[in-house]
Amino acid sequence: MSKEYDKITASHYAAYRPSLHTKILKAVFDSSEKFELGFDVGCGTGQSSIALANYCSNVVGVDPSNEMLEKSLQHPIITYQLIDSKTFNFDNDVFDIITFAGSLYYAKSQSTLDEIIRVAKKNCRIIIYDFEIFLEPICIQLGLRSDIKQPNDYDHQANFSKLDEQFITFDNELNNAVSLDIKITDLAHLLLSSKDNYVRLSEAFGAINLYDETTMRLQTVLKNEITTLKAMTYLTSYSVIK
Repeated sequence: MSKEYDKITASHYAAYRPSLHTKILKAVFDSSEKFELGFDVGCGTGQSSIALANYCSNVVGVDPSNEMLEKSLQHPIITYQLIDSKTFNFDNDVFDIITFAGSLYYAKSQSTLDEIIRVAKKNCRIIIYDFEIFLEPICIQLGLRSDIKQPNDYDHQANFSKLDEQFITFDNELNNAVSLDIKITDLAHLLLSSKDNYVRLSEAFGAINLYDETTMRLQTVLKNEITTLKAMTYLTSYSVIK
């Protein structure tokens, strides 16, 4: 996975993430479901691990970014680990539920899927999910130049298609349009948690006190302390059949 976030953007990522992780998982899990051990691959600063913890006795979250893990949100049943290879340092057949929250696009490979199958118990569920928040209208209102934004081929709907799926079976796919009410102070963190947008904002407003400047500009153009954003959520689920 490319090193997308430096320490500054990681701090904004940790400061605010939309509460969509929990909402997405509620769509596939019964509130009474409980798994012994969960595995969150690409946990970032831990919001997805905390969402998974609602359904597990214990959770392990792994990520290749030390900057993200340094900002991870602590939770009594979550253990975070830094990974720097495509091999997971776990025994065979240990996990009951595995999630990828916005991380499979970077990790997708046959070797990753093989490792997932190795560490998963039989009938383990694999939940791949992501969300896309449409921030470009806000960026336009802020007067940011669209021509400085780098091309982005990121796929929010990445799944295990085109890989060898002989040991997993497809269960379900859910895509939903949602609305998200967000405070301006949180919207500034959300914008600055993207390195592309951080670059655009710093070029437009200067890097000094950029969070405060972005917040002020948002308050000026939106004329409110809360705004509503449009978003899409994406989810694909599998079961391990080895």
